[in-house]
Amino acid sequence: MSKTIIINRLLEKYENSKHLSDPGVSNRRVMLRVGSSKKELPEYEYENASIRDSFNESARSLEQAELISAEWVKGRPVLSCIVLNLDRVMDCYRLVGRTHPKDLALQIASMIETQLTDVTTAWILSWKDVICSEARQEYKIPAYCKKNLLLLKDLLQGFVGYDSLHGDPITMRAFSSKCYHDTKYFERNVRDMFLRIAQKFDSGLAQACEHEELSVRDQLAYLGIYARPELYELSGEISIHTAAGLIDLHAAGAYGLALPSTSVDSITFFDLLNINRVIFIENKTNYDEYILSERQPSDLVVYHGGFLSPQKKTLFGKIASAMPEACKCFFWADIDLGGFQMYSQLQKIIPKVMPMRMSGNDVIRHHHNGLLRQSSYLDTLVKSPYYIDGSPFKDAIDRILEYGVTIEQESFLSDEK
Repeated sequence: MSKTIIINRLLEKYENSKHLSDPGVSNRRVMLRVGSSKKELPEYEYENASIRDSFNESARSLEQAELISAEWVKGRPVLSCIVLNLDRVMDCYRLVGRTHPKDLALQIASMIETQLTDVTTAWILSWKDVICSEARQEYKIPAYCKKNLLLLKDLLQGFVGYDSLHGDPITMRAFSSKCYHDTKYFERNVRDMFLRIAQKFDSGLAQACEHEELSVRDQLAYLGIYARPELYELSGEISIHTAAGLIDLHAAGAYGLALPSTSVDSITFFDLLNINRVIFIENKTNYDEYILSERQPSDLVVYHGGFLSPQKKTLFGKIASAMPEACKCFFWADIDLGGFQMYSQLQKIIPKVMPMRMSGNDVIRHHHNGLLRQSSYLDTLVKSPYYIDGSPFKDAIDRILEYGVTIEQESFLSDEK
């Protein structure tokens, strides 16, 4: 037992050294400092005679086999240092039944490349390229591959299943059943690592998570996997034509209605002939207040909700394509970096959208209820693409820098009371 502990500890240090990644470059010894320092071999309790003698005997045996060299505390039967014989590393791996990192790395790279041969999803391919490159060139592998390959196999199944959707939305339970023949397996065993990888390699998701704290449910929705259908709220005197029939929002009154994300694909046409303005409002409280107290008969007001999942983008795109040429479009969010970025994302879907209540004058009007910002945040604003001549937010940022605050949408409500 003590032999196995000693060799495994030495091999762990070897695997984290230059001797593995760049053979021949380093002259440093791979060793365990023991004796008075227990950090590198805490099992070596030299005060306990039976434990000490067991480890001492193992060290002598390993040294006789020329796998290690042992150094002792002067005048005492206590080990001070155990050094790995780098010329006998492979014998050490065989002794403890451990796979050499090079062999494991090449095995993993081959497995990933084989399983993902036909995958075309960009972020999955980016992950594959990075992992396989590091495995083949540096023998580095992710931590979740080191103990067993079950999670990697599960991830690869999930990646293949996700890629086969080609962007079509799916519920999490249906996705789990499709990939693992178990409706709860993905959620229990794969989801967290799946999302961790997606956050790192899907630039859009990474940016969305950077802008705001997205829940697991929202992150999945961004990828088109829905814990349950999203609800998209809108209010206005319009008609929605679907494959199943007509939805008349007139009958819903000022409160409007909520469309489930599962219904978006069945929408064939929005009748916006009587609409002069389409207004997207990011904050739910402001949306509710606006549709009850400010919405005009010729307004269509849509709850934006922060980040754009694939189905929400599809819905907004269908609204955009139905807007009459003279119809104006506005977006209202917090007057801060996140709000500016949301506007930029929406503009990709609706090029003619303009900011609403996000001007420099709005900062002046509400700065006394503003959110105080650190200098680092203000520096980020100055370096952002929104602080350039011609940007609709240049004046707002000037006022933010003047007062040192950003404005949350709720400030408009409190200032009106």
